[in-house]
Formats: sequence, C-alpha cells, structure tokens
Amino acid sequence: MVKTIGIIGAMDLEIELLRDNMKLISKENIAGFNYCIGRIEGKNVILTCCGVGKVNAACCTQILIDRFKVDYIINSGIAGGLHKEVKICDLVISDNVTYHDVRKNQMRSCFPFKEYFEGDKYLIDVAIKACEITKKENYHVGRIVSGEYFVSDKNIKNNIIEEYNPHCVEMEGAAIGHVAYLNKIPFVVIRSISDNADNDANMDYDTFEKISAEVSAKLVLNMIDMI
Repeated sequence: MVKTIGIIGAMDLEIELLRDNMKLISKENIAGFNYCIGRIEGKNVILTCCGVGKVNAACCTQILIDRFKVDYIINSGIAGGLHKEVKICDLVISDNVTYHDVRKNQMRSCFPFKEYFEGDKYLIDVAIKACEITKKENYHVGRIVSGEYFVSDKNIKNNIIEEYNPHCVEMEGAAIGHVAYLNKIPFVVIRSISDNADNDANMDYDTFEKISAEVSAKLVLNMIDMI
C-alpha cells in the first residue's frame, strides 16, 4: 500500500529546501493553510507551513489528517537548545513531546490524560539511521517541549530545564504530536538548534535560523528516501 507522508514546518524557511526538492502536482488552500501535494524521492508527500504557535499547528495538523489522509507526520524546523550536550546546528529527534506552559497535573487529569506524547519508534529509527548514514551532523534523541513564547531568558530556560529535562524548546511540536496521538497517526518532531534559549537567543537566532532550518530539512529529505 502506498504511504503518504505529511510534513509540517512553522515558517516558510523551514520547508523551503523540501519544497525545492518536491515534484509539485497541485496546491490547496484550506483555512488559510497552503498544502503542496506532490512527490519527494518518489514518495507521496503533503507539505505545509502551519505558522507559529500551538493553535495554528494543531489546526493545520488536523486538516492534514482529515483532508489528505496522511500515514505519517514529520514536523521539521528549528529550536532553542536546553541540554548541555546540545549545540547550535545539532539535531534533536523527539522521543516525546509535551508543553512547558501547561501544568503536568492538568495534562494528566484532563482529556486525553497524557503528560506527554511519544514519537513513533519506526520514524525515530529512520531518523537515527538517516543521521548515521550521512554522518554530517551531531544528533540527539530526547524530549522536545513547546510553549507560546520564544524563550530568550536564562531564568526561564533554567526553570524549564528543571521541570521537564528537555533537549530543546520551540512553539509547535507538542501540539502536532497531541493531534497526531488523538488520531492515531505516527509522528516525529525533528529540530535543529538555532540558539541556546538564553539572553543571547535573539542574536543567535538571527544568525543561524536559515542554516539550522536547512540542517533539519536535509535530515527529513534523507528520511523520506528511507521510508
């Protein structure tokens, strides 16, 4: 059975390289989201940009599932590093995702009664193999946390680290994983580090955002070839 891979980036720069490598068949605009339908590495792919933030990401993901019946979801993009071993331009592969701006007790006690959402083992394994084959970037497998603000304060960063022990922080991955979980769709979040989520984050982000976005997208291209 032919599989369809849904790929989501928050910003245009995060999907630019993927779009450049896509044989475009058609486009659809639904609820303001543009969906590119085509093939990459001979595989059926739906590529979309969800915009920044959890609500945008969740809406875009649900449409991707309902309208395009995707079999897998890969979220590609950039993030702020939160682990001492994670450096700028390193890759992080999510083994699970959660929110850093929602209380753990609320996650456990309210539907869907999950403190975090686990990435798909098959997709994680594919991502690891793709990293090991290319041997171009350092990679890590770990927790990715999401919230509704760009983390650029050392004190906030340290609080998130103490509470969640994550590898990196961004603004969409947990919402994408949340929706994928509800719909029983395998997912993984791939992030390349653009900054260290500290007081220098804005300066680092401006310098490395495009480079890091391409690092993540290149890994996803290699993953598509292997799926």
